[in-house]
Amino acid sequence: MKANFLPIAALFLLGVYQAAWAEPDPLNGKRLFEASRCMECHSTDMFTRPEREVSSLAELESQVRTCDTRLSTNWFDDQVLDVVAWLNQAYYKFPPMQQQSDSDSSPPVDNALSAKRLEFQENQ
Repeated sequence: MKANFLPIAALFLLGVYQAAWAEPDPLNGKRLFEASRCMECHSTDMFTRPEREVSSLAELESQVRTCDTRLSTNWFDDQVLDVVAWLNQAYYKFPPMQQQSDSDSSPPVDNALSAKRLEFQENQ
């Protein structure tokens, strides 16, 4: 019995590791966004207006997390990052995190994993 446990545990941990470092999936983000109630509060004009409030990937992730909480969509972190990747690809066009200037006054990303996954998204 113990001999079977080790390979199964190793495969499980490998799967968790791969899921944690997987690149965000903008197509899944689009599906999640469209299936949610996001458009009840605003239209896509919010993403393209000149005076939009979101000015960096970190702020975009923060805003998606705020909307996730307010709408009780209960997305997992990878799903939030998928939505962020889609919104950035479709509307915002922000550069990857490491390419933003040092003078950028956006708040730091609390979740280091989020920053790493957003970095992967831009390197596709």
